[in-house]
Amino acid sequence: MTQESMERGNTVIFNQYTGSQYKLKQYQINAFNTLYTEGLANSTPEAVTAVALDSLIEDKQYDYEVAKESLIEAASDIAQVTEVAQIVATGNQEQVINAQEYAVTNDLVEIKQDDVEQYNTSIDSMLEASMTKNMIEAYSQDIQIVDTIAQLVIDTQTTQAFFDTVTITLDELNPTALTVAWDEYSMTVEGDMQDYYTQIPNLEMMLR
Repeated sequence: MTQESMERGNTVIFNQYTGSQYKLKQYQINAFNTLYTEGLANSTPEAVTAVALDSLIEDKQYDYEVAKESLIEAASDIAQVTEVAQIVATGNQEQVINAQEYAVTNDLVEIKQDDVEQYNTSIDSMLEASMTKNMIEAYSQDIQIVDTIAQLVIDTQTTQAFFDTVTITLDELNPTALTVAWDEYSMTVEGDMQDYYTQIPNLEMMLR
């Protein structure tokens, strides 16, 4: 609609079922046309792919935070045992007796294997989430990668299934590649943006 198609700066819309009439002003039509254009642009397979990737980035950040909390919990439990052990090893007789009683009462007489396993598993989960998140972020800026995924979505006519069920994980055989899976489809993607994430494994040394 344009100004030329309207009388006195507004146009009339008729509801054929109720006979009601509605007047729209030019600024309302302009706003509708702008939003409609944006909606069409954001409904392309490429746009849907980008939205799905952004959602997965948020998921991986959440996974990282959950693993971090688990790591802190396990580290705290281990630290309590080592603190008591330090008092037992260096304290005077009264401190040692009190520390031993405290350890027995609070089940701190040894570092539990469950805490060790939780600590190590949390580190692994943080590394996996961090690496995957960084790779998805890098690849989401790679037009060729996005277009490749989007083209398969188009060819298989699975846009909704992709948006609803897509998962992205590190490829088991190639740590610089991502496995994208949805519905019954799966593909491995790899780009030229490794600088964004190749240094992430150093995180393991900092955590350990």
